Amino acid sequence: MFAFNQNSLKKLDQSVLINLGGAAGLSSPLIKRVITLYQQDANQMVNGISHALSVMDFEQAFRLAHSLKSSSATIGANMVAEIAKQIESALKQQQYTQLSSLVEILHIEYQHLMAEFATIVFE
Repeated sequence: MFAFNQNSLKKLDQSVLINLGGAAGLSSPLIKRVITLYQQDANQMVNGISHALSVMDFEQAFRLAHSLKSSSATIGANMVAEIAKQIESALKQQQYTQLSSLVEILHIEYQHLMAEFATIVFE
């Protein structure tokens, strides 16, 4: 059904965040700031995708999925990035029947990512 194997992707590639943090790694104040900003923006994008699809605004859903894909990949949130990519692709190809399942998975994986951030950064 979907073009990715959920078991083969890491939900969060911590090495990306460690590299961003430099010598301080995950304990860097920069990492905490990046994650806080990501959480705020990604939450709006995830909810925005759902809303845009509910009102059949496919252009807005596409833009939000594209932005979510990019910002997620930048911080190593691989699973969310991949699902956003699948949503973007389904919209581009006008395969609307896949969208509700993909959005459901996106919400679940986003919540898993938020839980993982809480255990890694805010200990």
